[in-house]
Amino acid sequence: MKQATHNRISELAQEVGLELHGIVPAAAIDEQTQRRLDDWLAHGKAGEMTYLERGRLVMGDVREWKPWVKSIALFSLPYYRSQGGFRDGGIVARYALGRDYHNLFGKKLERLGKRLRREGLAQQFRAATDAAPLLEREWAIRGQLGFRGKSTLVIDPKRGPWVLLGELLVDAEWPEWMASESESGRALTTNCGTCTACIDACPTDAFDAPYSLEPRKCISYLTIEQKGGIPENLRGMMGDHVFGCEICLDVCPFGTNESDHSSIWGTHEGLTRFSLAELFALSQDDFMQAFLGSPLRRAGLDGLLRNACVALGNKNRVGNLLPNERDALLEASQNHPKTMIREHASWALRQNETPSH
Repeated sequence: MKQATHNRISELAQEVGLELHGIVPAAAIDEQTQRRLDDWLAHGKAGEMTYLERGRLVMGDVREWKPWVKSIALFSLPYYRSQGGFRDGGIVARYALGRDYHNLFGKKLERLGKRLRREGLAQQFRAATDAAPLLEREWAIRGQLGFRGKSTLVIDPKRGPWVLLGELLVDAEWPEWMASESESGRALTTNCGTCTACIDACPTDAFDAPYSLEPRKCISYLTIEQKGGIPENLRGMMGDHVFGCEICLDVCPFGTNESDHSSIWGTHEGLTRFSLAELFALSQDDFMQAFLGSPLRRAGLDGLLRNACVALGNKNRVGNLLPNERDALLEASQNHPKTMIREHASWALRQNETPSH
């Protein structure tokens, strides 16, 4: 029964372009993890991510969110590819270079759920990516999709940190199953050993200890979640990053031989169409239309312009600012309607007066 159920679910998953990695029963997260989460929230580490506070109850037990859930099927999608970004510079995290993974991954999970329902393997289902109130890394570790790295990311022993996680919640009691149990399963490495490459490489010292991240110093948080101004003492450390950061992933020894998966995700035309300087000429409507289907819309136009100012300021610091970039910053510093953008543009222009270290 267990093998037959798993085999059919796995076959249906493959039909929609997914690989089943595990099935676990719906349950409360263990008490130690819940205490760690509460301590993390109590110390204000969520920053402006207020949705984490709001979702705390259901994150502790998925059944508080969806009382009908009995099993959780676990999936991941690889996304490693060459580094990329805007024309003339401005690094964008690899997962955001193409189609929004919430949409692509979510639609695959939805299609799988409908197939399962047609075959009577489940009636109710809910597809989830990281936009849902689930501690998906905890579920992935429980299902042995990987281990917790010192970077706090789930590390797949084969693909390294270059995977996106997704779940399908169902109302059926499926037998628990993990890919590591199969005859061809991976030998699951369980820890980072003595390696501290991710901690050592972080330019903003966002790791306050192994397995512990201070998000408010993390470049990914600063460029995506932070809504106000970026603290001035951190701007010079952010380099050319305008949306996300993958430095801690780049230096991870796991996944160093991972193949390119850009064919899954494509490249969004907005990145090839615009330079950072040209973003300053966009209206809000222009931005939303130009980046339709892109994860970059999460930062919003104001957030992206703020980040562009920081990246251009760091470019100015080493004397590489192009004339059109200087013109865009000068115009923004004087005439942009948002105080935050004017201030960040002014900061960027001053950086050629700042000795580099």
